[in-house]
Amino acid sequence: MFDSTFSHASAEPLSRAASDQIAIRLMHDVNVILHLNPDCKNIKLVSDPSANPQEYKVEDSLAFVPKKLWSGGVWYTAFFKPVEDGCDIMIQAPGGFTSTNKWRLIRKADGTRVVSITSDAKCSKTFSIFVKRFLESSHGQMQRAFNERVEAIARPGMPRRRSSMPGSFRSARQMVVV
Repeated sequence: MFDSTFSHASAEPLSRAASDQIAIRLMHDVNVILHLNPDCKNIKLVSDPSANPQEYKVEDSLAFVPKKLWSGGVWYTAFFKPVEDGCDIMIQAPGGFTSTNKWRLIRKADGTRVVSITSDAKCSKTFSIFVKRFLESSHGQMQRAFNERVEAIARPGMPRRRSSMPGSFRSARQMVVV
């Protein structure tokens, strides 16, 4: 009665530099996946490492909630389960917030590959507008961060794109490495 439920799904092309094996390996790494959220501060395994799903305590800064409503972070429980084509993450947080998040590598008929995130969430109506906005904006941010991680493994030693490098407005002549 006082809860709101919503879903959000998104898909971004997987970097062409990446193999399927690299993408799946990263999706099976809980530290990589959970830390794609820039608000994730800490992760602690609390279950047996061989458990499936594995249970973690996760500290989040809750940056999406206005400071006048909540100025501190929160610890929540996350259940992480690697699956053949990605991973499933179930979150249980204080205040009745729950979400199920499915990360998948999808191979389309035309040969393209996408990283898909599907999230189903439930929370108090009080926080639903903040959570829904965060969920929608965070998908793209986490998918871009995932692609950056994939590229870093697929192309070790390759510099970042010029636009994201300090001093990127230097002339191209100054950027040439001999």
